[in-house]
Amino acid sequence: AARAATAAPRQNAVRALASVASSATDAPGKVPVTLLSGFLGAGKTTLLKHLLQSADGSGQKLGVIVNDMASVNVDAKLARLDAGESDAAEFVEIGDGCICCSQTDELFTTLAQLAAVSNARGYRYSHIVIEATGIAEPRAIRDQFQDAQAAGVPLLEEVELDTLVTVVDAKAFLSAYAETDAISKRPDLAANGEHDPAAFLMARFDGSLQRSVCDLLVEQVECADVLLLNKADLVDDGELSRLQQVVGALNPGASIRTCEYGDADLTEVLGVAGDEGAARVGPVDEHKAAVAAAADHSRSSHDHAEKAEHSHASHAKAETSEHSHSSHDHAAAPCADATCTDPTHDHSHSSHDHAHAAADACDDPTCTDPTHDHSHDRAHSRFPIDSFVYAARRPFSPARLQTLLRDLPADVTAAIAAGNAKGGAAEEPLRNVVRSKGFLWLASSHDAAYYWSHAGAFFTAELLGRWWDTLPPEHWPEDLVESIKADFSGDDGDRRQEIVFIGMEVAKREADIKAALDACLLTDAELTDYRASDEDQRPALFPSDLRVRA
Repeated sequence: AARAATAAPRQNAVRALASVASSATDAPGKVPVTLLSGFLGAGKTTLLKHLLQSADGSGQKLGVIVNDMASVNVDAKLARLDAGESDAAEFVEIGDGCICCSQTDELFTTLAQLAAVSNARGYRYSHIVIEATGIAEPRAIRDQFQDAQAAGVPLLEEVELDTLVTVVDAKAFLSAYAETDAISKRPDLAANGEHDPAAFLMARFDGSLQRSVCDLLVEQVECADVLLLNKADLVDDGELSRLQQVVGALNPGASIRTCEYGDADLTEVLGVAGDEGAARVGPVDEHKAAVAAAADHSRSSHDHAEKAEHSHASHAKAETSEHSHSSHDHAAAPCADATCTDPTHDHSHSSHDHAHAAADACDDPTCTDPTHDHSHDRAHSRFPIDSFVYAARRPFSPARLQTLLRDLPADVTAAIAAGNAKGGAAEEPLRNVVRSKGFLWLASSHDAAYYWSHAGAFFTAELLGRWWDTLPPEHWPEDLVESIKADFSGDDGDRRQEIVFIGMEVAKREADIKAALDACLLTDAELTDYRASDEDQRPALFPSDLRVRA
């Protein structure tokens, strides 16, 4: 879908940057910029201090920008103090606001200053590290860099956003995921309020203060190349496995690392994304990657289920055959079923290696080491996070859809104007869904493309823009033409339902969820009325109480 116009702060930043003089040197390549995101207390500053210590004596030179909502930049002072007299880094502080919104201009001005200073002194930085505020939106910062690049800003000939890193508090993540509070009620996630009253502190963040804590948390996880699960020592193995499963499902393409006290290696964090990283893509690219990952996961789940069913059937047949377990020599033919617990026959380890799986199977979902077992992973068996894609080429009835949305395990009061929200009951198909997102086509408009976003206990529908089919092909971006055409089908162009569902064993409830969503689609008679009406008539024909975020 075509994106809506970019926010005014970002446009102002690009206009301001257009006048920045280039100070490019003859040194090859651009200086990679790494962005550190994560809520206050997750460990961003601790990580930064560890990176500075690692860089000291390694011959690397870092430029460091620390952004703080407060007027006193505590994080920058702590990092600078910890670095001591080291010459491995040079600091610049940005206070009184967030670089994703109110301090957009300041971010690029600061980057230009760092570049100018290094050039004047005759060296280039190995990396530039930006520590964002606790409530910074990484997508907004990424968009700023992309807009500046598209505008031909000279500074972007020297530096480029390379890697997005999110530091996750392993102890607090799952409780934050269940929050329904808006960011405006949680100034503690942005900065230490010791120096500024909360009202003044949050006034410096001119983004959507009504955005939920969970919604922002999910963005920070999904828009990342590296996820550092910090404070891993504060959770037990089961909690850590569950967290790895959840964040891995939210962002299948990210490198997931665990650490304590921010003790990640430089080579795992700085400038590791390259050309395929999150900095190079946009929201639609992210969505397509999520759809592809969910489709692959769904196929794998179905294949696994079919194999398991075949295996169980074969074993049952063997038990009832005339060659029963009690009538043959098990030393010569031991049982090959690792799941079998029948004490009447042999389970010798000599002829199979599945018996060790329960004790030795690797728990790390990111591990690809072929020397040990990953079949029937214990972490997945305990916390089976599945996903699938719901797809349809017919609009939803807004009235029926909002009824179904009340069955989400979420507080949807903010998204539905009429009626009371309630949690999912045991028989409701959506009760195990922890994340769902994707394109939404409502019968109230033939032009508007909406985006469905549900995470934890929060749901919102966002006006994403217009369907590409509403625009003449000559207005499509040249580099996206093939991608846009791939989404077209029939007379309705790229209009579609395309929603990724992620949750605890949702693959088992896929048929029920799809049936529930199918029931919200327009009937044949309603579709006839829809096509016979115009854009002015459809809102009255298909009224909607959905509150859409523009």
